[in-house]
Amino acid sequence: MLGNFDLVLSDLEKDHLDLSFHASGIDQCKKGNLYGPRTRRYHLIHFVLSGVGTLMIDSDIYPVKPGQAFYIPAGVCASYKADVDDPWKYCWIGYRGTQAHKYSNLLFPASYVLDIQDIGIYERKIMELLSYTDSHVHREDVFDYQTFPDHNFSDAKTFPEHLLLNGKLKELFAVLLSESGQDFVVLNNADYADKAKHFIEMHYDEAIQIADIASYLNLNPRYLTTLFKKKFKITPKKYLTYFRIEKAKVFLIDTDQPLQVIANAIGFENSFSFSRLFKSVTGISPANYREQYSIK
Repeated sequence: MLGNFDLVLSDLEKDHLDLSFHASGIDQCKKGNLYGPRTRRYHLIHFVLSGVGTLMIDSDIYPVKPGQAFYIPAGVCASYKADVDDPWKYCWIGYRGTQAHKYSNLLFPASYVLDIQDIGIYERKIMELLSYTDSHVHREDVFDYQTFPDHNFSDAKTFPEHLLLNGKLKELFAVLLSESGQDFVVLNNADYADKAKHFIEMHYDEAIQIADIASYLNLNPRYLTTLFKKKFKITPKKYLTYFRIEKAKVFLIDTDQPLQVIANAIGFENSFSFSRLFKSVTGISPANYREQYSIK
């Protein structure tokens, strides 16, 4: 197995980028090899190069064959198993970020398994990612167990490596999206509800109000609320609240920052109003949430 992680940024810092590289690798699995069940805080795509196996998400089982990719969303309990007669060889990439769900839904709109036109492209791209952090790997290499018999993880520890990995992650996504053949909406022509959602996700850390979003879009606030609720089944005010609370949960679990700092980071002027809102949404205070869910 060959693999690498980005150690330059913390998970919290990665979660604040639009799309951020987390890990990549390639392996020829042993017969019947099983990963999971496991829940991850990052998204994961595997590209099956040869052999077969199964993906298990919730109570559903998906057979996967060569030339297919399978997707495991962040926060979803999943496991995957190599066939006992013809175990798979695959490469993978893990990623996070504020837009990770959006890109993933574009790539896998209807199923966790996707047919790929030329699976070899992604083996070469993953080997290129690995070559940035391991001098023994060359981007034109093809992985085989005889050449790389041991488990070797060579992590990104410098900013140039971090930037290279993030750049190539987005390039890989561009290739995947291009081959999907979908007719993508140009952002400037996106409907007002999409633009409002995007504005919230980019400015939740500021003291914004729905009136600010409406003003940005040159709309009446009530009309914006009507459009937003029609598309997303939630008002923009509630979406802003829930989005902030989810970001606050990450801060509470992954950092030891005081509540005032966390409050400021998600658009609140003081910790009192933040704590009151957090408890009204989650049923628990921020301090108790941190104590209950932080990794000891």
